[in-house]
Amino acid sequence: MKQDNFEVEDREIYAALMESIDDYVYIGDLTSDKYFISQNMLDDFELPGRMVNDLVSAWGALIHEKDKARFFNSIQDMLDGRTDSHNEEYQIRNRQGQYIWVHCRGRLYRDQESGRPRSFVGIVKKPTSIGKIDQVTGLHTHEKYVEAIEGMAAAGVMSKAGMILLGIDDFSRINTLKTHHFGDIVLRYVAQDLMRMLPPGTMLYRFDGDQFAILLPVGNRATLFRIYEKIQNFTIEPHFAEGQEYSFTISAGAVCFSEIGFIEEDVEKCAAIALKEAKAMGKNRCVFFAPEMLDYKVREQKILQELAGSVREGFQGFHLAYQPITDATDLTVIGAEALLRFHSDTYGALGPDEFIPLLENTGCIFPVGRWVLSQAIKTCVRWREKIDDFTINVNVSCLQFKDDSFASVVEEELKRYGLPPRYLTLEMTETYFVTNKENLAATISYLHELGCKIAMDDFGTGYSSLGRLTEFNIDVVKIDRLFVQSLNANHYNYSFVEAVIRLCHRAGMKVCIEGVETALQQQNVSALHADSLQGFYVSRPVPPEDFQQNFIEHPDCMFAKAAPKNIPSQYLRMSGDKDLLLSMMDAVPLALNLWNQNYQNVECNQAAVKLFGLREEAEYLDRFFELSPEFQPDGLPSMQKARDKIKEAFEQGKSVFYWMHCRLDGESIPCEVVLTRLSYKNEYVVAGYTKDLREHDLQAEKEFLDLVGL
Repeated sequence: MKQDNFEVEDREIYAALMESIDDYVYIGDLTSDKYFISQNMLDDFELPGRMVNDLVSAWGALIHEKDKARFFNSIQDMLDGRTDSHNEEYQIRNRQGQYIWVHCRGRLYRDQESGRPRSFVGIVKKPTSIGKIDQVTGLHTHEKYVEAIEGMAAAGVMSKAGMILLGIDDFSRINTLKTHHFGDIVLRYVAQDLMRMLPPGTMLYRFDGDQFAILLPVGNRATLFRIYEKIQNFTIEPHFAEGQEYSFTISAGAVCFSEIGFIEEDVEKCAAIALKEAKAMGKNRCVFFAPEMLDYKVREQKILQELAGSVREGFQGFHLAYQPITDATDLTVIGAEALLRFHSDTYGALGPDEFIPLLENTGCIFPVGRWVLSQAIKTCVRWREKIDDFTINVNVSCLQFKDDSFASVVEEELKRYGLPPRYLTLEMTETYFVTNKENLAATISYLHELGCKIAMDDFGTGYSSLGRLTEFNIDVVKIDRLFVQSLNANHYNYSFVEAVIRLCHRAGMKVCIEGVETALQQQNVSALHADSLQGFYVSRPVPPEDFQQNFIEHPDCMFAKAAPKNIPSQYLRMSGDKDLLLSMMDAVPLALNLWNQNYQNVECNQAAVKLFGLREEAEYLDRFFELSPEFQPDGLPSMQKARDKIKEAFEQGKSVFYWMHCRLDGESIPCEVVLTRLSYKNEYVVAGYTKDLREHDLQAEKEFLDLVGL
């Protein structure tokens, strides 16, 4: 058997070896330039077969342009005798057209007599096998970024470099409204698109969550900003994944290393500060780091001092606000959530997102957490004198739950004020339930034995699936406000909430819907048979004295705002009402057109074609925006007003407004337009009903002339 010719028996031996290894394997006869590759290598990449002539060229053609020179130089070093090994990481295009990172290692064997290359054996590790490669995007991870920064510092070239830290704006909405699987696909697509846009020599890394880092060996402000502008323009374009459209913007924090003069560890921190500033300024923008931004450190230290002082001085500056929790159907007040607030002598009222992490970082969360628990329990005891079944919800930090003494603290406070444990509900966020289940098990078990209830807060924003919900021994699931705010945006959101409620009820769990702000949302929540709700529709969080006066003394004060009982949910999906139906019926002629969520006019009827004096439906759809003046009578640009009203209809269920059309011959057509959201093929469309007001206006003018005697 000659190894050079890859005889049948040889190939069988090689194939057996290759199939026992998960990574890609190839073996080459360099005298004939023939290579035998593993089946998974053929399956995943555009190669001609298991036997490949000139694999170096065929494989090299698939490698990203930025990495080709490095790959071919490594091969040439072996052929020229400078080395007998190949060890490179690079990006290569798979059969799906995606560039993935791989780690290629190989060994060249030479003829013992002549020293000429004889054979080559190589293995290509998949992305999942490489510790420094992100499995979602295929990009290098933060660890690789640190290595690159250290290398630049060691080479003395840090002062020439620049960095952009990118963050996808409101990425949690994509995860929440589209699912985490879809969110991962978006991250992968964004990574691939960014790679195509970046100039040669630029490095791209995936940081935590929705953040990406761009590192330029040479980068001044102009260069960095041009890159960001290119990225920003790219986000404006429509994007699709798995047949679904999505939209997003990207904020950026940029740093020119020459401007800061700090050691390498501070570069990333400066970029993060600039990115935070970009988000705070409204997002979808790039902010360059400036030293004065470090003022946040001064603010942070001042707040830390005030927090510590408050704890020492009997928790001065802290207070609790209470938000009502009501029955989802009749809006009877059944409980409240106690919410911690802090007023700084220097900076005024601070949000929990700012001061609670500081409490956690300093350990002050433990005494403050106990104080919150004590105040809430004491208040609940007092309010139960008026409402016997009144319950109090208290948010608990993950650090408190991890503390071995926490359950004992709860028991002591309950006994101190004489509150039966069943009237206390302790809330934890969904993410912590999933990622720290083992750590929580003993504490949750103890609290349940005590009689307290456990609630999973913000469900839908973390990592739980419907199937995993039943794994947790919890009593209440609180569905995040994002879902109720877009309940009718598409069938997925509606069906998701409906399925969660049904599953929870089967498992003996209650469901509370957060963020209810409108009558329509309350109607939907009631029709979906949720148990309770909270949100601005009932009340914002208020001081205890206001809560006492408004809700404890009058627990039925919201009856008048409750939706009628037993409204079928399918009616609410369309959000129809009598006035809307009458407006639609009164549209003469019944000119109808349909809009999708991209603000595209996708269908119309013959009455619409006739109304505007057009020849056919296609002409109507193609030339629709020529049928309106540049500005409407109220001064708004027609394009802007049209988009605003369509968006309003998608979000609120309907929109009724005055509109001025014009025929192609210039004749003005005053109209009343009624837009209503309708269910269509598992999504929603907006139907537009146009009422021609010309006859109406003529009649009104005639009545006016008759009235004045002309």
